[in-house]
Amino acid sequence: MKIFVALISAAVSLLAIEPIVTAQWLNEHKNDTNLRIIEVSEGDLYGLEHIPNAAHTTIAKWRFDNGTFLSIRPVADIEKEISALGIDSTTDVVLYAPINDPKDVLKTSYIYWALNYHGIKNVALLDGGLKTWKNGKLELTQAEPTIKPTAFKASIDSAKIADITYVKNHLGKLPMIDARPSDMYLGVTPTPTVKRNGHIKGGMSYSWNYSVDKEYMLKPKTMLESVFKEGYSLDKNKEVLVYCTGGLETSFNYFVLSGVLGYKNVRLYDASMKEWGNHDDTPMSQYRYEMFKK
Repeated sequence: MKIFVALISAAVSLLAIEPIVTAQWLNEHKNDTNLRIIEVSEGDLYGLEHIPNAAHTTIAKWRFDNGTFLSIRPVADIEKEISALGIDSTTDVVLYAPINDPKDVLKTSYIYWALNYHGIKNVALLDGGLKTWKNGKLELTQAEPTIKPTAFKASIDSAKIADITYVKNHLGKLPMIDARPSDMYLGVTPTPTVKRNGHIKGGMSYSWNYSVDKEYMLKPKTMLESVFKEGYSLDKNKEVLVYCTGGLETSFNYFVLSGVLGYKNVRLYDASMKEWGNHDDTPMSQYRYEMFKK
């Protein structure tokens, strides 16, 4: 009987949470023992009000200034934060933010990617963030949950990240998607903190915000499927590399492709243009849209 129960528990833990959840779903499951709700916010927003049972984190606990640009923190730092949040490899995680600025959405998608990269697979975003919860007149609290830390050890998935050498070696060999606004991709508008204007040679343009409406609700999955299959000729079973200015914008494209649409091999260039565009010898293009042709 004990073996049977153990097998059932293992099977349940393998059932992945949907990558985007509604406020109604989260309200129904907020007390699930295997679910950890995480608010990503700055300042005192979390203390003023948050979803019941939600723990709290900030983007600074996942990214740091490495002296040149912001990047993912060392593995030991990430393990410490994941453990403090009560998460292990079997936990279902829902991330949300009080969306007062577009970057608030991107902070949740970046942590979504960071969790995947460190071996946490069952992760979701709350569609529309805290606003959809409030619109549903659902309960809010100031009470902080009691969290039992885990002894989490990362299982790094190196296929989810790229460095500058990897990008150089794969130019023209795989599709690359730039998540910045199209004017910055084209180079007609400078990208702040980036010396050279334009985009990685051969990169395609798809601004991350094309995937959401004005309330930051995800657009229909069927439309997104068509965009990337018909418009960008992507193959779900082949690798695609995503990048932006410095890791945040592109994390939403990672979320849509890898999470919502189920692309098998999406690799994020964390340093992105803050590295590539500040080198003098990296291949770049300007003033034209490009499509991947191998």
